[in-house]
Amino acid sequence: MGLESTVICLDNSEYMRNGDYASTRLEAQQDAASLICTTRCEQNPENTVGMLAMAGSSVELLVSPTDEVTKLLAAFTHVSTNGKVNFAAGVQIAQLALKHRRNKNGGQRIIVFVGSPIETDVRALERIGKQLKKNNVAVDVISMGELEANSEKLEKFVSAANSNENSHLIVVPPGVLPSDAIISSPIIHGDAAGMMGAAAAGGGGGGAGGGGGDMSEFGVDPNVDPELFMALRMSTEQARAEEEARAKAAAAAAASGEGESKAPTEGEAAAAAPAAAEAPAPSPPPAAAEAPPMDDDEDAMLQQALALSMMDMQPPPQAAPEEAAAAPAAAAEESGEKKGEGGYLDPDFVNQLLTSVNVDQSDPLVQQAMADVQGSAAEKDSKEDDQPAKKEDK
Repeated sequence: MGLESTVICLDNSEYMRNGDYASTRLEAQQDAASLICTTRCEQNPENTVGMLAMAGSSVELLVSPTDEVTKLLAAFTHVSTNGKVNFAAGVQIAQLALKHRRNKNGGQRIIVFVGSPIETDVRALERIGKQLKKNNVAVDVISMGELEANSEKLEKFVSAANSNENSHLIVVPPGVLPSDAIISSPIIHGDAAGMMGAAAAGGGGGGAGGGGGDMSEFGVDPNVDPELFMALRMSTEQARAEEEARAKAAAAAAASGEGESKAPTEGEAAAAAPAAAEAPAPSPPPAAAEAPPMDDDEDAMLQQALALSMMDMQPPPQAAPEEAAAAPAAAAEESGEKKGEGGYLDPDFVNQLLTSVNVDQSDPLVQQAMADVQGSAAEKDSKEDDQPAKKEDK
């Protein structure tokens, strides 16, 4: 409910002593008025509520519009039955109190309890109602006594003040507590609630709507706590939207995965079938390709090791005579290259070299090759000796 200032007009005439409402009309009125004060102040922290008494020698303003509930409840102790009710004066003074309200931005509302006959004529009441409508003041009337006498007047008054269904008439039959009659009415829950307070109480007028105090799916009565009901509903809708978004994302991911791993079409399967039929069946691997047992591997390793040891023990094969004859010459050349151009053939070196290559020195071919090598070496030495002599002659 939005910001609103309210003035409650109490009927404290002598008629309020009657006991047709438990325990008396006055006490039943105070219970309903206490409920209204508490509810209005809880609905909005800036709401203000005032209170006045219409009977007696004059209309008395008990509490000017305030947001202090304790001050409002304490004002009931000053209410006592006295004289007759002055309905027209009470409504006009209530309008004057709202004109001087603290917060000018909110709405204005007058709630009138009527439990005694109204002496003001219908035309005057209609004129007051039109004035309230002109000043944007809503009116709620709770009739809880003298129902037949006040029915026509109250209906005319509420109808004249009604603007966009902002005014209501609640008729409470005898034996029904006024607090129970208004608990589900627009007086407690506002104009948009659309409750059936007047109809449930046995009467109607002025635009009381339909509704009830049923519990919602959240376990909260929207008529008792509409703000909590709206918060729960918004939270549920948000959670439902998040769940739908997650479900859509999961479905999209599953669809993309199925597209990538999609099976071949019927045409591809039909084309692949003849090729598969023509392809030869794979032959089983030969038995030789199977891995040998562990025992065979160990035997093979032992045989290889034995063969290697036997090769080391055997003497090297004898070189052929031609190879044996060529070996000293090659060794001599190597030796000569290492020693320089003036190389020499040492017999001990040659014998050692021939022995290292397992050449039989008693072979005639070997001996002939040795002699040739020694002769060529001697000729080379003689030539080197002649060259210095020639230089001296020159």
